[in-house]
Amino acid sequence: MPFTTIGQCSAVMGPGDTCVIESGTYHETIAPARSGTAAAPITYTAAPGAQVVVDGADPVTGWSAVSGTDLTALEGRDSFLAGSAFAGAVATGQVYQSQVAVDPSLSGNQVFWNGQAQVEAQWPYPGTDPSVPVMASAQSGTTDSLSDSALTQPSGFWNGALLTAHNWFVSETGTVTNSQVGSITAAGLPSCVGLSPNQSTNYSLSGKLELLGQPGEWFYQSSSHTLYFDSPNGSKPSDTSVEVKQRAVAIDLSGRSNISVVDLGIRGATARTSAGSIGDVLNGLVAHDISSDRQLNPDPNMVTAPDGCAVLTAGETTSGILLQGSGNVISNSLIDGSTGNGVAMSGSGNTVTNTTILHVDTLGSYAAGINVLGSHQTITHNTIEGSGRSDINIDNKVAGSTAAGHDISYNDLSGYGNLVVDGGAVYVCCSVNLAGTVIHHNQLHDPSPFARSAPAPGVYLDNSTYNATVYDNAAWNRTTYGAVLINPNGQSTSGNRIYNNTSGTDTNVASTFGGTFSDTDIINNIGVTGADPGITNSNNFTPVSAAQFTNPAADDFTLTAGSPARNAGVVWAPATNGFTDPAPSLGAYQYGAPKWVGGASRVGEQVQAEAFTSSSGISPHAAGTGTVIGSFDGGDWVGYDNVDFGTDANLFTAFAGVDDPYANKGIEIHLDSVTGPLIGVLYPAGTGGFDTLSLQSTSITPTSGTHSVYLVAPGSQPGFGNIDYFAFTHAGSQPPTAGSATGALQPPGTTSAP
Repeated sequence: MPFTTIGQCSAVMGPGDTCVIESGTYHETIAPARSGTAAAPITYTAAPGAQVVVDGADPVTGWSAVSGTDLTALEGRDSFLAGSAFAGAVATGQVYQSQVAVDPSLSGNQVFWNGQAQVEAQWPYPGTDPSVPVMASAQSGTTDSLSDSALTQPSGFWNGALLTAHNWFVSETGTVTNSQVGSITAAGLPSCVGLSPNQSTNYSLSGKLELLGQPGEWFYQSSSHTLYFDSPNGSKPSDTSVEVKQRAVAIDLSGRSNISVVDLGIRGATARTSAGSIGDVLNGLVAHDISSDRQLNPDPNMVTAPDGCAVLTAGETTSGILLQGSGNVISNSLIDGSTGNGVAMSGSGNTVTNTTILHVDTLGSYAAGINVLGSHQTITHNTIEGSGRSDINIDNKVAGSTAAGHDISYNDLSGYGNLVVDGGAVYVCCSVNLAGTVIHHNQLHDPSPFARSAPAPGVYLDNSTYNATVYDNAAWNRTTYGAVLINPNGQSTSGNRIYNNTSGTDTNVASTFGGTFSDTDIINNIGVTGADPGITNSNNFTPVSAAQFTNPAADDFTLTAGSPARNAGVVWAPATNGFTDPAPSLGAYQYGAPKWVGGASRVGEQVQAEAFTSSSGISPHAAGTGTVIGSFDGGDWVGYDNVDFGTDANLFTAFAGVDDPYANKGIEIHLDSVTGPLIGVLYPAGTGGFDTLSLQSTSITPTSGTHSVYLVAPGSQPGFGNIDYFAFTHAGSQPPTAGSATGALQPPGTTSAP
């Protein structure tokens, strides 16, 4: 007779056994009772065609509407509720309540409606894109207080609220102890940079029932174990539609080795190995909302002495999928949503490959898409898109002063710096020895519009990081300081090798800030380079506008036959391997060699946006990449018949251009009609112009077969921009070959290595 829980399967499995799991949502933690062996691993796998979700949340039942009588009683205990957003929502009958005891040991609560994470009540209303929330902005501040004319609430209103603030490179949380009209003061804040705006101090306030008033918002009152929920459709929630997080871990391989987990989904909880784990594999994982910390506290595993900026480490070793031990692998997976890391790697010899990571570090600490500790880690062929600070991070506060033997290659990194500035697609700090680590063949592009107000380079070697080897990387579209920035910060750096990098659109390719340089080579690059004493500068080409790239509008920065960057370099293996002219080419692409492509594979049918079969309001027009559709205003839509999703497509990707003021406006994806099932929403980031396009992605409800598809701009807001093409793919469905991303969705006119 089949088991009814995965736990029953775990209890009896031994080396060589496989647990085949049928479709369903499992409210438990996978925890093998024993290890497999290298020759006979223990395997957990979805049955053929099955959709399996291991859920960290449990259903909430017993819902009732918050009545006028309930409101009167609440107002008797909190006078600020009278006339609040909550009171208004109660009056319209859209707020419901249930008694539920949430595990108090969790680092943050999380509520789901039909499997989608909902928003905790806060001010200002953050919108529905957690990566780029709407925030207030302070006009002035001190170490522990801020002033803002938008704070119109009466004195005492904000007392006890949670303040979340982002200033310069620091995110912090504290508890409001005093509030007046126009200002608040908070306790528990670090002394790092304070709240006085460096460029801007953006902030939000939460933890007050008064704030609940938007569909989908929730508030948990721990003292009474009451969950309040503003129903998204205004109706009473069913006993299965709302879930609340109760477990932090969905897959626990701590102390276990040689376990394979294949094609499973997890939601509202994470997966982890431990320091003693060897040979564990997470393959084909689809992970949503894996970490949900509420406050920013120094990481408990810091290896440097805590200081005023210790808060930077919040979540670096404790959030995201924890890949610890040695020889463990995450492959062919999709990770979407985390207040902290997508993945935290520690130990040695672990691998993250062919994985797409979206919408992470939504609290804006030094957590990242992938946080790298330990030694000899491999991070290759991944796509990381949308992070609060950096996409890949190495921080001496948790990783120590040596980061040896890492291979960071063939990744596509974009959308970084959503919440704080002075970061990079790959960020390394401080005084870290990178001997033996190589950063190569990465696509580094399109930092968030907010990030470009400060350094937002592709690779940022900060505060005397040294012995860096960075080659064959391509950077473009507002990286401010180019592919590489070396910043000794007034101190010293040495042993850096910066070869054959390309800045496709930005002036600089390898920038330097003040300090002492020695034994540093900047050679064979395309773009302006730093020229400090102690740097060997040779065979670099500038300006980038004269490099004669193949198709910059389509992000193709290979060289044309007439490019002056051909046959102009010096040989430096491996950066110049594959050159076909008498001398190597400058930049990241050798003329005549197969074009390398970074990022996770995305296999699926590419649909030209202008090939629509029905529409309302949109119009096609010519752009640098060909014909695009635009004039996409609120209420407009465009339809496509017979779109092939293949099997279990879980990712929507569009080549889209958005002028910054129009960024982050949702484009709904509906099946079969304009009002048909909603399978996902893309919030396109600003690219700097409607005709400056970039690949942008969002996860969708797994969908198979052939459907009509409708892209709908909701509401009545002005248009968001242009779309050249789009595709529905299964993230990680086809592993890439070495040195390429075979089958990856690519801008027009590009090819992959054979």
